[in-house]
Amino acid sequence: MQRSIAWKVTLPTLALLLLGGGCAQNPKNPDPFQNCNRFFYKVNDGLDKILLKPASDVYIKIVPKPVRSGLGNFFDNLGYGNVILNDFLQGHVKQGFGSAGRMAVNSTVGVAGVFDVGTKWNLPAHSNDFGITLGKWGAGPGPYLVLPLYGPSTFRDVPRIPVGMYTNVLHYVDLPNYVSIPLDVLNLAEDRARANTAIKFRDEAAIDPYIFMREAYLQYRRIKIYGPEHTPPTMEPGFYDEDEMPTTRASTRPTTRPTTGPFNELERVPFVR
Repeated sequence: MQRSIAWKVTLPTLALLLLGGGCAQNPKNPDPFQNCNRFFYKVNDGLDKILLKPASDVYIKIVPKPVRSGLGNFFDNLGYGNVILNDFLQGHVKQGFGSAGRMAVNSTVGVAGVFDVGTKWNLPAHSNDFGITLGKWGAGPGPYLVLPLYGPSTFRDVPRIPVGMYTNVLHYVDLPNYVSIPLDVLNLAEDRARANTAIKFRDEAAIDPYIFMREAYLQYRRIKIYGPEHTPPTMEPGFYDEDEMPTTRASTRPTTRPTTGPFNELERVPFVR
C-alpha cells in the first residue's frame, strides 16, 4: 500500500536529519529544521497539486457518493487494527474490546467493512495511533518535522507510520500488482477527496500555509493526547515566523483548536498531511 512506499522514502530522510542536523537553526526552537521542513512542504504541496488533486477531482466526478462512502469505510476498516492495538497499549481495555468488536462486526455483517454497521450498533469509530500512545506514556513531541510524501509530524509521531503499516490487514495479504495498485490509487483518491474542504480552507485562510499547518498539527496532536480541555503552553519567542512581521498583517495562527473534523481528514492524506 502507499503507506509503505511513503515510509521507504521518509526513513532515509529522517536518518539524514538525525545524523547530520545541517538544516537545524536554534536547538531551543521547536521547529529547528524549518528550512528543510519548508522545502519538503513545498515538494509535498506541489505533488498534491500535480497528482492527488487532479486524481481526486476525477474520482469525485465519476464515482457516485454512496460508492465513495463504501470505499472509505472499506479502507478505514482495513486499518482499524491500529486503533485496537493502541487502545490496549494505553490501558483502555473496555474501549479496545469495543474497537475489536466494531472491526469484527463491520468485517462480517458490514461486508468487509463496506457498510458501517458498527456505528449503528453503538460501536462508533474513533482515531488512535502509536504517536498518541507515546504521548500518553510521557514522551515529549520533539522537533516538528515535515516528512517527504507524508507531511506534518514530530519525532515522537514518526513511529506511528510503520506501526500503522504493520497493523493494516493488507500488509499481510500478498496481492498481485493488478489488484494492489488500483487499491492504492482508490485509497489515495478517497483520502484526498475527504480532505478537499480542509485543504481549501488552509489555502484560503492562511497568509503562510506552512505556519498554519504547523500550528494546527501541533495543537491537534496535543489535544488528541491530553484532551480538549488542555491549553497548549506559551511557545518560546521566535517560534512563530510572524513574531517578527509587522503587526498590521493578518495572523497565520489557527484561531480555533483543530480537535476533530476537517484537520482530522487532512491528516489522512500523504503529501499534505
